[in-house]
Amino acid sequence: MKKLFFVILAIASSPSFGQDFSQEFGKINRDELALTEYDKDPEAQAVILFDIGETKFVDTPNGGYDISFTRTKRIKIFDKSASDVAEVSIPYYVDGYGKTENIKSIEAYTYNVEDGGVVRKRVNSSSMFEEQFNDRWRIKKFVFPDIQDGSIIEYRYVLESPFHFNLPDWEFQDVIPTIYSKYTARMIPFYEYIFIAQGITRFDYQNSEISKENRTWGSVAKMYGQNVGNGVEFQDYVHTYVLTDVPAFKDESYITTKNDYIMKMDFQLAKFYSPNGAKTSIITTWPELSKSLVKNDYFGKFQKSCGRFAKKVLQDDLSISSMGEKEKAKAIVNYVKQNFKWNGYYSKYANKTAKDFFEQKNGNSAEINLFLTELLEAAGIAAYPVVISTRDHGRIASDYPFSHFFNYVLVLVRTQHPFLADGTNKYLSFNMIPPYCINGKGLIVDGASGSWVELSNSQMSAEVRNITIRPDVENLKSTVNLSIHSTEYDAYNYKQAFKDDSVSMLKYYSEKFDEITSLKSFNYDQPNRPYSIIVSGEKDIEKIGDNIIVQPFLNLALQKNSLTQKNRSYPVDFTYKKSDEFKIVIDKPEGFVVDNLPDPYMIDDELANINIQYVEKDKMVEVIANYTFKKPVYNKNEYPRIKYYLDMIVRKFNESLVLKPI
Repeated sequence: MKKLFFVILAIASSPSFGQDFSQEFGKINRDELALTEYDKDPEAQAVILFDIGETKFVDTPNGGYDISFTRTKRIKIFDKSASDVAEVSIPYYVDGYGKTENIKSIEAYTYNVEDGGVVRKRVNSSSMFEEQFNDRWRIKKFVFPDIQDGSIIEYRYVLESPFHFNLPDWEFQDVIPTIYSKYTARMIPFYEYIFIAQGITRFDYQNSEISKENRTWGSVAKMYGQNVGNGVEFQDYVHTYVLTDVPAFKDESYITTKNDYIMKMDFQLAKFYSPNGAKTSIITTWPELSKSLVKNDYFGKFQKSCGRFAKKVLQDDLSISSMGEKEKAKAIVNYVKQNFKWNGYYSKYANKTAKDFFEQKNGNSAEINLFLTELLEAAGIAAYPVVISTRDHGRIASDYPFSHFFNYVLVLVRTQHPFLADGTNKYLSFNMIPPYCINGKGLIVDGASGSWVELSNSQMSAEVRNITIRPDVENLKSTVNLSIHSTEYDAYNYKQAFKDDSVSMLKYYSEKFDEITSLKSFNYDQPNRPYSIIVSGEKDIEKIGDNIIVQPFLNLALQKNSLTQKNRSYPVDFTYKKSDEFKIVIDKPEGFVVDNLPDPYMIDDELANINIQYVEKDKMVEVIANYTFKKPVYNKNEYPRIKYYLDMIVRKFNESLVLKPI
């Protein structure tokens, strides 16, 4: 953790920018056009030639300052199949209370060599569009036109923000290699920021200096309770950071989010200094952050304002007075799950009044779970909100209280056996949190302690597949029956994927069958029971000479090991403990026997269990196969073994069975 304010660092020599590439927007030179591969990663389909960001404070009409962020990026595309790099998303923040970031300008071009000359095509503003990611974030999107082998694309945009708490973060690393990445932060001496340099041991160039240009805070403004301005002169403090030849972040499998591991800088405002000498600490400790949330209009005060509606529910809708404490808690959590609809937005703050939320019966994660907390409290059950960061939002660094780490609210229910609850999701049991919430730890908002709770679940999620295959050699068809029974998070994943919609399930299982004759599902609305999918149909028989080929696992087992790197410097995160089991029966057609029954395979250690057994009987072949990963997360030293185990699962659980005539 480092501060950005008055510290002046030693000046290093600036690294040269490779192959005389230009950093001037709109000027493409011959070296860039002639580049056919990146020598430090010859297999890369594209390379970022440069990525340059600059943050500075700009005057506003009311006498204060906004943050202006300019980004300029140029990419060389070697293989047009890497078209995803030509899709650009620019996020910006809306606080919901009248303040918003604004994208002031966007320029974007595609460059191609045609008939010996360079053709430039502009991305028209009419082709740019916006999406709402959640209730606080919007995304500006566009796609570069006419992508070819050898294209160069570049864009530049300016984003202005009234929010001083967060400087724009800077990511030096991407999913393709980067030749040159530079970030410059021009600070004014009234704000002190700290930053985390993730994954960076040293910069290729780092410099801090005082600008020679004098500036004036020319009018009186009130900031953080202090009168400031009135002709105060100052100079910017300019901090520059450069990394060159940054490798691609290639292995994104079994992680929370790549943002937890890529090389980047993350900034947060720590203190405000008024020209009159006063100092204001923004956030100093986790207990103070907890206290501030309790007092916040859109958090603690929203929860309290839910009180009268909670009492109404207990009086009119829930008959729980005769229940024990655990049963009461279960009934309350399930009531919220069934009667209030989540709008799909993650948030740590309420956006509605308690009255509007209760009457509309829908809301974001904060509104639903703050109401749930108050409902539990009204029933005499100790409960506290817990602010967390979801997996796609990144992990929480606990050494400094960054408020922007959090984007979701859960509930800690302190019965005799405490548990975490979430009222947004009816697919899960009352005492389970969604898998996207399993991410390190969460801050208990009790207004005092700043205590933490682990976001984990010790229950094993299991999936059992029963398969029967009856080959009909004469018609070259097999009758196939498949039943899938899944529990906990595996059941949740099926429910999320298919929504119990027969059309979606038919589309998926049609890839496993050549013809489906029936499909049913059971227990969709009963999270405490296994979710079952039953499929019957036919599959064509593959025949080679007189032999017939049977795929016992129907391609339902793991098809590919996504762990491809030889070594890994970060954990393998499966999210939860998981067990997969197959029970397979294959009828042997009259006059056929098995040719070379596959060998059995078994591994059982502290990390995993893998077992596959083939048994040939008079009229059938039985296959009993299962594997279990005993931990949700494996450290980097365990990576080689986990990679090997996944390789063996892919290999052994996809073997064919050959039946030959007697």
